[in-house]
Amino acid sequence: MSLSDSQSEGEPLLAGSAQRIEHASSRPSPYWLVPVVIFASMARGVSMAPRVQVYNDIACRALDIALDDCKLSSDVQGRAARIQASITTVMSVLSALATGPWSHWGDFHGRKPLLFFTLSGALSMELVYLLVTRENTPFYDYAEHFIMVGPVLDGLVGGLSAFNGVVHAYTSDCTAPGSRAKIFSTLQGMVFIGLAIGPWLGGLITSSIGTESLNPYTLFFVSSAMLALLLCFVALVLPESIEKKYQHSETNVGRRRKPLKASIKSGFAELLAGFLSPISIFIPRIITNFEGSRKRDWNLTFAGGALFLYLISIGVFSIKYLYAKHIYSWSSNELGYYMSLLWITRAINLLVVLPLVVNYLKPKHQPNDPLSIWSELRFDKLLAQASLFVDASADALVAIVPSSSQPAFVAFSCLSSFTSGGNPTLHSLGAVCLHASGRSAEVGSLFGALAVLSAVAHVISPTLYAVTYGTTVATFPKAIFVLAASLLGTAVLLLGFVRIRNRVTLATRL
Repeated sequence: MSLSDSQSEGEPLLAGSAQRIEHASSRPSPYWLVPVVIFASMARGVSMAPRVQVYNDIACRALDIALDDCKLSSDVQGRAARIQASITTVMSVLSALATGPWSHWGDFHGRKPLLFFTLSGALSMELVYLLVTRENTPFYDYAEHFIMVGPVLDGLVGGLSAFNGVVHAYTSDCTAPGSRAKIFSTLQGMVFIGLAIGPWLGGLITSSIGTESLNPYTLFFVSSAMLALLLCFVALVLPESIEKKYQHSETNVGRRRKPLKASIKSGFAELLAGFLSPISIFIPRIITNFEGSRKRDWNLTFAGGALFLYLISIGVFSIKYLYAKHIYSWSSNELGYYMSLLWITRAINLLVVLPLVVNYLKPKHQPNDPLSIWSELRFDKLLAQASLFVDASADALVAIVPSSSQPAFVAFSCLSSFTSGGNPTLHSLGAVCLHASGRSAEVGSLFGALAVLSAVAHVISPTLYAVTYGTTVATFPKAIFVLAASLLGTAVLLLGFVRIRNRVTLATRL
């Protein structure tokens, strides 16, 4: 898109004349993505609870335990946790490896085909879940092995990370600079709305059918149909955001053929460098103030460490669903309503509560006062600490109260979801730390490094919680909440080491 064709947030979607309406209806706009984002999230939400049921069913069959005894078996819970962790880990690793190359490919071949591929990967995942629940088939008999095909197919096209990347890229293509913040926020809100509606819709459908045994089958059909319709919308209706003259323009310079061995070695080196080089931004730098004193600045190091621990801690959510189903013997319907409630509280916090707190309490930036950045740093630090402390307290309270108190478990889970502002606040704190140390030009590298931290955390987290839950479910199943609270508490302590200097500083060297 050329800049003249880009759309501003303040521009009405419906113009006054018929000619303008026709033009507006055919040009790319971020608002075309609203049905894509909300329906894709709804499809994920519809099948969330049935997936937990599938993990339990596969574990029961693998251990040759009668269906009636499965809910009470700690061995089944451990096996189900390992299956879930394997799926998440494979998906995370492949997505981390594939997202960069696919994003680069989309820059030259268009956002529309890339969006189609990522949604196709999501559909393939749903179809695999559907196949492993079909009795009297090889897929059902070898479900524990075949179910891994789903995350492989989805991960190879980038998974959810590539989907989010292409959504942001499409929005940037057709939006004027300076008008993207509100649209990004709106699209993020659509994600949470879709995730909240999905489990509720799934429960409504299965309640109307009234047959509990068909829940996984029925809802995987529903989610697959939703994604299939969405693929049709992308292929037939959604306009491309990159003009054809800008596509296929990849330079031929340096594209001489290399031997296969050299190509593999070069590709591996570039991949390794792409992962490790961004992390160097967290190495403490020596800063100098106007008085001439030189100190090593650890603020960004501590902020990055806190974010890393936070990202690992949120892995408790996936195992929390197994825990709830095991302890309270919830049906897929009840688990779906529980998930929906968590997403609703998460959306309320991110779309209403957190913006109000920031709007009314955050100190105003004074462009003419270089020291005002420290006031903003103090605010972000305190807000991040408060969010993580409440989150840690909620997990600790779940571990302390009796397991028989189901309302307390739900209430504390909602409290934990209600502190979901930790992630955006820690990102903001990292950017402010960078600016306060005189390194504003490196903000792009910072967010690349934070993305690497996120990818690594999502690889570590599933295995960590699965091993913990699998080894303690028979004796102390609440150990996962103790682990989460400990990680969050450590993150709060790390943030305590972030210093407020109230001096103009300049980073000089490592």
